Amino acid sequence: MERLQIGIIAEGGRTGQTDFKAYGNNRIGISGCMVLLVDSGCAIVSVGFKRRVLRQGMMAVLFYDDTFWIERSSSTFRCRYVALADDNVQEAIYKLTSPYIWDSLSENPLLRPDNGQWELLESWFEQMVWICHNSANEYTNQLLRNNIYNLFMAMDGEMTQRNAGSNKAISRSRSLIIKFLKLVALHFRTTREVSFYAEQLCITTTYLYKLTHKRWNLSPKELIDKQTICEIKSLLSNTDMSIKEIATALHFEDTPYMCRYFRQRTGVSPMEYRNGIKKP
Repeated sequence: MERLQIGIIAEGGRTGQTDFKAYGNNRIGISGCMVLLVDSGCAIVSVGFKRRVLRQGMMAVLFYDDTFWIERSSSTFRCRYVALADDNVQEAIYKLTSPYIWDSLSENPLLRPDNGQWELLESWFEQMVWICHNSANEYTNQLLRNNIYNLFMAMDGEMTQRNAGSNKAISRSRSLIIKFLKLVALHFRTTREVSFYAEQLCITTTYLYKLTHKRWNLSPKELIDKQTICEIKSLLSNTDMSIKEIATALHFEDTPYMCRYFRQRTGVSPMEYRNGIKKP
């Protein structure tokens, strides 16, 4: 099924075109990085729990810690995608130490290239298609890593030039926010205690609350819960796992507790949600 193939990739990379209709109003899982090029139409999307417009001629650069779903879209909405496994993205992330690209993408991962940049992106996409479908297996991953690094490096060059002379640097508070979101993406399945994340960041829970409340008007616990609910919905929609298996996978103390947790935050039980998704 399409919904299992776009963003969640164990290794290598994948390219294609999609309208995301198969997902409905559900979170789109991303294991490493996903780049979207919108060819037609428009959509209202949620990224990092913020509502944004994604329309023709725009691109999106999304990572594993981005919570992303399509709220609604036009009948003509179509986009090309490149989805890469985490191993093929991390090398590029570690190589680029400039704050500009990561700061900018954290603030808004939806970009509007100019005509010249769009032509370059189309050439880049065609290269990724060729690598995924034609390169020898022993070279595929390295070629994918090189090409995603080239994209990030070009974007970083544009952003660095744009910010030349501004002495702009990533603030401590924003750095902590980014680290918090990455920690939540890595650990929310096993722990949902705010104190754990504050300890990992070497700050107090009160300070963490101030950071998230200022940025989103939400508490750290609410953000962790949103990530957890998105994951439960994704597992209910995209897998055949039983309610008990989902509760175990997400380390809830028992199945009834997970059901209460889900109902309190959505208004329906996990089974009611799953049955509603399956209705024609």
